[in-house]
Amino acid sequence: MQQNILLNTLIDLTEKNQSYAVATVISATVGTPGKTGAKMIVQADGTSFGTVGGGMVEKKVQQECIKSIKSRLPELKTYAMKGHGWPVCGGEVAIFIEPFLGQKKLIICGGGHIALPLSMNAKILGFEVTVIDSRKEFANSKRFPHVDKIICGLPDQLSKMTIDSNSHVVIITHNHTQDFACLKQTIKCPTTYIGVIGSQTKINLFLKDLKKIGIKKNDLKKLYLPIGIDIGAQTPEEIAISIMAEIIAVNNQPKIGTEKFQKKENIK
Repeated sequence: MQQNILLNTLIDLTEKNQSYAVATVISATVGTPGKTGAKMIVQADGTSFGTVGGGMVEKKVQQECIKSIKSRLPELKTYAMKGHGWPVCGGEVAIFIEPFLGQKKLIICGGGHIALPLSMNAKILGFEVTVIDSRKEFANSKRFPHVDKIICGLPDQLSKMTIDSNSHVVIITHNHTQDFACLKQTIKCPTTYIGVIGSQTKINLFLKDLKKIGIKKNDLKKLYLPIGIDIGAQTPEEIAISIMAEIIAVNNQPKIGTEKFQKKENIK
């Protein structure tokens, strides 16, 4: 019965494009509460289903599952249950934690010159792409035949969308007013990335205005101003690559800094 409940939960989370981690007890000594094969599913917000034995181990595993979802890397954790706070029965348990990530989504606010190559690059990289623009001549399937969804209407439509930890928002509309309106709608969403195009003057103005409406520093951690990695991009196509490169870097942060690239720096 428990296995069926967990299986149905996995199917439900996957269909809803939610990220989660599965923790499995792969070995346990006699006396430990969690038995080999026991499983627990943990969502990005810490919500859990099933059990790996309860108590202190389970609390630690829940925390590790959340970390694994953020890092996108599997983990093997071993807990020796001895010392203060651990159950008197003692023992040791090994738990494998594997993250399962929902499909990455890119929401492009603005269907102008940069949006076209950006949406193409995102589709190549496996993103589900939505383009939103208030102008009908830009928000149409003839211009964007390759994207998953096109919405005509900014920025109020953003409040009707599901913007979660798998979402990446790129704000490149045709004027500053709509840019800030889009930013205001998304800044408190649990998105991974929000990038806004603009000059240093625009950046300073936006940060000042965000402070006025009570946006906290913690919400600004996912905000990238100006958008993109500095590769000297000049054309819309080059700017689109710099934006996607930044999004890739944000998602792959735990994997950045490998030895081969450190050696490359040493050559210089």
